[in-house]
Amino acid sequence: MQSVIRASLLLTASTSLVVAGPDWTEVGDAGSFLGSAQTPLGVGAISRISGSLGGEGESGDFEDMFIISVDEPMAFRLELLNPGFDAQLFIFNITFSGGALGLLANDNANAGTTDPILTSMSTDGSSAVLDLPGIYAVAIAGAGRNPTSDNGLIFDLANPFEISGADGPGGLLRHTGWTGEGEVGDYAVELEGIDFAKIPAPAVTLPIAMLGLAATRRRR
Repeated sequence: MQSVIRASLLLTASTSLVVAGPDWTEVGDAGSFLGSAQTPLGVGAISRISGSLGGEGESGDFEDMFIISVDEPMAFRLELLNPGFDAQLFIFNITFSGGALGLLANDNANAGTTDPILTSMSTDGSSAVLDLPGIYAVAIAGAGRNPTSDNGLIFDLANPFEISGADGPGGLLRHTGWTGEGEVGDYAVELEGIDFAKIPAPAVTLPIAMLGLAATRRRR
């Protein structure tokens, strides 16, 4: 009887995990650009990505970028709950040429919080919308730290509560830099409508995958 109960509990727990999706914790330092972004490894839905920003000066760690797969655009939602700093969220299209084009950004979900949120539609009149399943890049940065292209700011966050489209002077060009002082601290991004990326992402996918492969070989 006890074995039946244990089996039932295990089945319930595993079913719960499948529904909720597993978490991912930043390995080392997620990069600031598409070529150094970190790709969470797994299969199926992912419910949370956590990590931290830190450091000082020009070489500080002021932004983290991750590669994710949007499986259900209508259910798409990113939300930072009680991070250790005033944070911003950004999401980028990944182009066939290997670049990242700004899509949506937010500073504060509403007037009562400094925590950001992203849903599938902009609210700033730009008509930007995430309406296609596929692979995207998500970035976390502190307030005041913003992505740029060769023409300047990608997003014009005129209102801190808007979900902005890529309406800045550099909005039509690929992401090439960051500007502003930003903030640092720990964060956890809650995810909805999102899966682990189904294709290898640039640069860091191989090193992280090789770490897992090495660990597997050691266990053998």
